[in-house]
Amino acid sequence: MAMKTKKETTQSSLKRRIRHFYDLLNRRDFARCHQMIDPRVRLKPSSVTLFQYENALSEFLEQVGSISVLEISIDLHLNEPSVLYEKRDFAVGRTTWLDDAGEQHVFSERWVREGRGWYTRSTGFVVSATTTAPARKRL
Repeated sequence: MAMKTKKETTQSSLKRRIRHFYDLLNRRDFARCHQMIDPRVRLKPSSVTLFQYENALSEFLEQVGSISVLEISIDLHLNEPSVLYEKRDFAVGRTTWLDDAGEQHVFSERWVREGRGWYTRSTGFVVSATTTAPARKRL
């Protein structure tokens, strides 16, 4: 059996973290979802408050029902200092999912490593005006 590389291990770990985020969302555990936002983003006075975040996620779930994750793909950027991510490791992810009506959607996501953990840079969801338009995650 071949040993996994550090990159493969990191990808697997991040995919589990993303699945965990959506599991918490489906359980309406918005406070724990909020804790998964990049701590540096949460510390900014202009950042979304827990109250605003809970309301936005609740409204989003009222429209889509729940999120059934089909696939998660990740493009890791390790040891690639970027001013945008404050010189931390980051990942660009795509989560393909189904809503309760069986419609397929895709979230484009940014995750950053802070210490040993990975955190989302997304601070909410945008609810589409019509049920046929795909819902998109705000970055």
